[in-house]
Amino acid sequence: MDNGHENDHEHEHEEVDATELLQELGAESRTQIFLSMRQQNLELLEIAARVAGYSGEHGPMKGDESEKAMRTIWKLYSEFYSWIDPEEIEEDDEDGDE
Repeated sequence: MDNGHENDHEHEHEEVDATELLQELGAESRTQIFLSMRQQNLELLEIAARVAGYSGEHGPMKGDESEKAMRTIWKLYSEFYSWIDPEEIEEDDEDGDE
């Protein structure tokens, strides 16, 4: 009988390990998705900067030039992002209506 009890205990331990493993894999997957999305955002921001003409060999900006450049890049980035993930833009609009 003791052998059966030990066997049950081992199965319970294995289930906990499997559950923990699944949780770790889930966390790792979420981390990878997050990092992938951030990388895509950076690439999209780089494209927006190029389209706006603010890439390559560019000297330091003066005064309000940097603010104008950031606004232009942000407009382009937002437009590009809406093409990629229109659902998120719609959700933001709904939140703003309340």
